[in-house]
Amino acid sequence: MGPIVGDAMAGSGTARAAFEALFRAEAGRLVRLAHLLGAEDPEDVVQEAFCRLYDARQRRTLANPTAYLNRIVVNEVRTRGRRKLLADRRILHGVTAAPADEHVVLTESVRSMLHALDRLAPRQREALVLRYWLDLPLAEIADVMQVRVGTVKSLVSRGLARLAAELEDHR
Repeated sequence: MGPIVGDAMAGSGTARAAFEALFRAEAGRLVRLAHLLGAEDPEDVVQEAFCRLYDARQRRTLANPTAYLNRIVVNEVRTRGRRKLLADRRILHGVTAAPADEHVVLTESVRSMLHALDRLAPRQREALVLRYWLDLPLAEIADVMQVRVGTVKSLVSRGLARLAAELEDHR
């Protein structure tokens, strides 16, 4: 998908159609990304990402809206995770809802992988999901996570080691 242009997109039917096409092409992938990153409400995260993209396109031209959406999803999952930790601290007797994936029949290996991913540090999980699920190059992962490429390499390496250990412990 080409650049999403600020003023040109604001009112033209072509621009609205381009935005809708971008949504239809990317929304499902982004929901899965948010889910893999640990979002409790991945659809809401993606909705927020597209709202922010819609606002941002009025201020500037975005050369790569897909990368921008990836970054927003990662940041939004982080933010919501921090907010949830704070909210959980305030609740004396918390009630937890059943995970969304409980209703889907998953194979044991997929369930094991998802549980192992859940036990990783959030930044390691982000790096692994971006690298191996989205198949992003290290430089783009660094851009999305707003860290250096060396940090991404370290997070991926340590995350893989920890993931292997978690999966081995689960056997």
